[in-house]
Amino acid sequence: MEALPEYIKKILLRQLKGESAKVDSGIIKDWIRQQPEQKREIEQLIATWQLSNELLKEPEFDIAAAWMNLDKRITTEKEKKRHIFPPVFRISSLQKMIAAAIIAGCIIAGGWMYYRQHNALTTVVVATDQHLSLPDGTTVWLRKGASIRFPRAFEGRERKVALTGEAFFDVKPANNQPFRIETGKGLIEVLGTSFRVNAGSRQERVAVVTGKVLFADKDHPQNQCILTANEEAVFTGAAFERNAFANHHLPWGKNELNFQEASLEQVTETLTIYYNSPVKIDTTLVTNARRLAITASFKEQALTQVVEEITKLTGLHYKHHQDTIVLY
Repeated sequence: MEALPEYIKKILLRQLKGESAKVDSGIIKDWIRQQPEQKREIEQLIATWQLSNELLKEPEFDIAAAWMNLDKRITTEKEKKRHIFPPVFRISSLQKMIAAAIIAGCIIAGGWMYYRQHNALTTVVVATDQHLSLPDGTTVWLRKGASIRFPRAFEGRERKVALTGEAFFDVKPANNQPFRIETGKGLIEVLGTSFRVNAGSRQERVAVVTGKVLFADKDHPQNQCILTANEEAVFTGAAFERNAFANHHLPWGKNELNFQEASLEQVTETLTIYYNSPVKIDTTLVTNARRLAITASFKEQALTQVVEEITKLTGLHYKHHQDTIVLY
């Protein structure tokens, strides 16, 4: 700036301060025409003055406050955009159907896996007469060759099992869960407590000892009959044939055994099923086993006590051979 004459500097200063006279403008223009190389320097001086004047007018700059204000504004703008312009995903009807099918499939698969893991079915096939207890406390005596299928736990509105062959059921009452048996041809609903089912391939038979049982055609449920104590029905696939029966054909009831003129072979078969422990006859020593008839009642007695009474009635003896009681 030393290159500028002193008077020119003063005139420029007055102009920049807004204090110049009209004549000052003319002097500056004349001087620039005479000294064109000074024009750029004068323009830079004026620009620097204007910039410094603006900075001097600004208050003290607070950097921390500025950053806080900037962060607040950014957050506010994000919230505004989220509410004013929410994200929109457009999918076709086919995509919606596919998504729904996938979700439904996952739910069904998950439910099925849970059912398989927590309520798996158990199938028991007996090679010899025996009895077992179901999850609800119902007792089942199965004849040799019979099979039964039941869940690990009875859940839902019913207790349902599937049976083939012959079995005797002593059902534990449960008012809110009817007990049902599915056979090859029929459906049996328990309305009482104890009964026998013989689910053969040609015909099926239900005999009731106590209570009441509904016996229905599985394919035509309206074709049915209700049996009470000492009644039985035979179903061949068309109609039910109802008959009365004598208790000695079905000797076991709830916690009780009743034999009326039963052969020794029938007695030993019944004991084997009822106590789930084999009882046999040594036929080489007892040649008249079929002709021996027994009439007796046993209630809540141990197997050994029952066998001892039978030997007293028949004049036979008994022994233990491994896990089997042998009459001779």
